[in-house]
Amino acid sequence: MADNKASVGANGATPILNGPYDEPEYHYATTPEGNLDYEDKRRGRRIFAPDTPQVPLGKQPQAGMFDLNDFAVQYRDHLVNQLREQVGAWRRDGYPGVTSRVTRDLLLYRFENPDRPAWQRLFYAQREAVETAIWLNEVAEKSNPGTHALNELRERQNSVGQDDDVLPRIAFKMATGTGKTVVMACLIVYHYLNRSQYRNDPKYADYFLLVAPGVTIRDRLGVLRVDTAAQADRDAQDYYRQRTLVPPEYASLLAGLNARIVITNYHAFEPRLIAGNKKSPLDGKLGPDGQKVEAREDEVSDAGRPDQERQEGGELRHHRRARHRCDEARRHGHGRDSRPGHL
Repeated sequence: MADNKASVGANGATPILNGPYDEPEYHYATTPEGNLDYEDKRRGRRIFAPDTPQVPLGKQPQAGMFDLNDFAVQYRDHLVNQLREQVGAWRRDGYPGVTSRVTRDLLLYRFENPDRPAWQRLFYAQREAVETAIWLNEVAEKSNPGTHALNELRERQNSVGQDDDVLPRIAFKMATGTGKTVVMACLIVYHYLNRSQYRNDPKYADYFLLVAPGVTIRDRLGVLRVDTAAQADRDAQDYYRQRTLVPPEYASLLAGLNARIVITNYHAFEPRLIAGNKKSPLDGKLGPDGQKVEAREDEVSDAGRPDQERQEGGELRHHRRARHRCDEARRHGHGRDSRPGHL
């Protein structure tokens, strides 16, 4: 979009209110049920309400009397709205509270770099997701609102199970086409570069496990491995250089990243059929239900089995700090509704 403004058709009308690179300034009036009124343009960003569809339903025959933002006081304390407010203020103030030189270099290089060409800028949705993750990891604990947000995340996590059997999870809810994989690349290199400089800081991860819902998406995530065969950055097939996510002074460290990434699909974690040596004399015979009895690995043998597919690209070592990233997470069933909050 020219000059980062919403495009305007020949008749002067457009359904697009905001450019892709800056915080939204307008929204269409939206009822609590998710209905839009395209003839009623409101100033400001639409507030997040957990019970309102985030994909609007479109214009209805009769416009509603109230806009969702009329209930801003009711939803202001929701975790998502709190985080938007706190991270927005942190951004406007120039990222105070960041003590890592690497983190500050990454933030300024990606988001506050006057020499960065317009076509290399990240979408606002990507920027906000990356900033929120960094703020939660490095800055939140230094303020009362941040501590409150961290405590709320812990409470929601603890509500779905015990600490020893539940992975801490944060969901970045982004629309199709807004660049979730680029966000993953930003966060991986954020942890990796910081860890290379601050080896004893527990805030940063050593290894990265990326789990996809199937083989097709797993293969697409290959852009998160560093293309070590490329002779020049312009020829590289990885997002770190295609999207210019790494400042030049850290480029020499990228080569070691591949050894710390494992990309797989969730099927690799399912117990496999045991072939050859039978686990019981009934294996292969029909059971009472008429189905063939099959022996599968139990959790112990599955955990100890060296799995080439699981180890592709890197190796996760025991007792190392790791970040688990789940692409297209909505397709992964956990058996319980355990959403800690969409950021």
